[in-house]
Amino acid sequence: MGAKTAQVRRTNYSSPRQQERQQRILTVVREQITAAGYDGINVRDVAAASGVALKTLYNLYGSKDELMLAAVAELLSDVQQLEHVAGAEPGIARHLAHTEAVARQIVATPAYADTMARTLFQAGRDHRLVDVLLGNSVRLLKENLQQALAQGELIENLDLEATARVLAGHQWSVVLLWNKGLIALDAVPGAILRSSLLSLIPLCRGERRAQLEQQLGCLG
Repeated sequence: MGAKTAQVRRTNYSSPRQQERQQRILTVVREQITAAGYDGINVRDVAAASGVALKTLYNLYGSKDELMLAAVAELLSDVQQLEHVAGAEPGIARHLAHTEAVARQIVATPAYADTMARTLFQAGRDHRLVDVLLGNSVRLLKENLQQALAQGELIENLDLEATARVLAGHQWSVVLLWNKGLIALDAVPGAILRSSLLSLIPLCRGERRAQLEQQLGCLG
């Protein structure tokens, strides 16, 4: 999709009251997306349901697109900041912890996840959601691969950027299979973990590779 990176408008909230207002707004946006898809977002209704003046909402987010992107970005950020994700060892362990957290978020909010997946799969290559979801996946993967390489856990001479793109594609292919009804919702965490392990094992060496092979064996 080129070098262009989507920029999501972010507002710095300095007080608990402002942070709580942000949470209300973006929660309402996600509820509207879940109920009626992206086209169902109504800015006036969002303002009313979140107790914010319409003018204030436009001042904060500018447009319906900005609201959607902010709601998605906040959810992704929340997943990254979960204790078992942020506290995991940087590298392969953190990647697997993040992957598991994303899968469990899909199970916890399937209607929202399904709507966002359909929106993504139908989006043109220049749609900003592509970067927020796919681009973000690639960047996080590359960061963790860099850590794994520095720790001596990866084979030599890997193109980390290209590898991150392929691994991100593997992850999203599982979401596609679920979205198209080929994987049951409750099977998503196991399927994403299996996909990650099958992808990572050929790239790893030493103790890390042995750990991943053992983990894959436990899946059956």
